[in-house]
Amino acid sequence: MGSLFTTACDDDDTDSNSTEEKIRANQRNVTADTSGNLYVDGELVYEMVGVEHGTFYMGSQATDPVGQNYRVDAQSTEGPVHSVSISKDYLIGQTEVTQDLWIAVMGTDDPTAAKWKPLADTNNDGYMNRYGEREAYNEAEDYSEGDGKGDKYPCYWLNYELIDEFIVELNKLTGAAYRLPTEAEWEFAANGGNEATIVEENGGRRYHLWAGSDKSEEVCVFGNPSFEWGGVHLMEVKSKAANELGLYDMSGNVWEWTADYYNANFYAETNADQNSVDPICTTKSIFRCIKGGGWESIDAYCYNSYRGIDCMAYTSNIRTYGFRLACDK
Repeated sequence: MGSLFTTACDDDDTDSNSTEEKIRANQRNVTADTSGNLYVDGELVYEMVGVEHGTFYMGSQATDPVGQNYRVDAQSTEGPVHSVSISKDYLIGQTEVTQDLWIAVMGTDDPTAAKWKPLADTNNDGYMNRYGEREAYNEAEDYSEGDGKGDKYPCYWLNYELIDEFIVELNKLTGAAYRLPTEAEWEFAANGGNEATIVEENGGRRYHLWAGSDKSEEVCVFGNPSFEWGGVHLMEVKSKAANELGLYDMSGNVWEWTADYYNANFYAETNADQNSVDPICTTKSIFRCIKGGGWESIDAYCYNSYRGIDCMAYTSNIRTYGFRLACDK
């Protein structure tokens, strides 16, 4: 596997190599093969899928019904639609990172984390304490209704700092160079890469709305339009159908952090009427781009081209946030 072209969070002001490095008492033997697949104590737990380089139309627009990637409810931040080239082959996780891999890499000895129960913000400061300062489990905050805990569920309730910590530790264990996908890599893969289905509609052309289908229920784990909590829950990875590349859960289940900082005007600022090569927004802010929607989202937030935004720090919104690994091929 090649080296990182952009480390997941090295440009943040976090100190992953702090002298107060955490003791990982229960860390397991995590290894990687030449295809990027990950093993825990010799057992395959996480697979990577190869994505060939190529060119696609990124984003959506709601102004020209016969134009490229028209969608009547497209947000302004999803445009303008523009040509993007991914210049190199890369690897991306077949699924979101699962709880068995997270626990093996992080070596947590905290039974609350191992059971993956949500944590209460008992002092209302927006933070969820970890390690020796972990706040108590609060049944009232468990909107997943007791679901969502187990080896093959996505790990969630993750801010950017925690994911950076995980990736740094994973790369130490494996000697590899895993990272987060860029927003462009993520959307290219969600659309199906070079195998993407082209939908001709009303004289225009677009990709599937969700990763692998125009029917959200086939591929997407999402909530309901009324935003009612009852019955809304996380699901194990691969509970829905895969897209054209064999990738699961790129629509729904958990929101997925990307390597890009969020800029609502980034598409326009990268010469949208010309071909953009390997774009990544590196203009620092406290916000990153998140993609794919989550189990509490309405399905419209789970569109491949929908651009989510959230703060990298701990917030009450990250209950449904996870991630998927990427690596140069």
